[in-house]
Amino acid sequence: MDTNVTVDMRTYGDDRGTYYAETHRCVINLNQHESLDDILKTIQHELLHFCLDDLGETVTMDEDQEERLIYCIQWANESL
Repeated sequence: MDTNVTVDMRTYGDDRGTYYAETHRCVINLNQHESLDDILKTIQHELLHFCLDDLGETVTMDEDQEERLIYCIQWANESL
């Protein structure tokens, strides 16, 4: 798999961010965020989608499982 990923920023859009597995591209919609920290969390979230996608057939998860895992990873520090 190609290990390059791109992150595009937009000033419009209805969701916070999207990862496109076909093109290894993250789109971050700035208008859906309240702070720089919020934007960085979304970038991290979308990059985690890329990392899980890069595992390929090693890990099998549906979309709900993947979202839950990413949520747990991002909040792990707060839980400790």
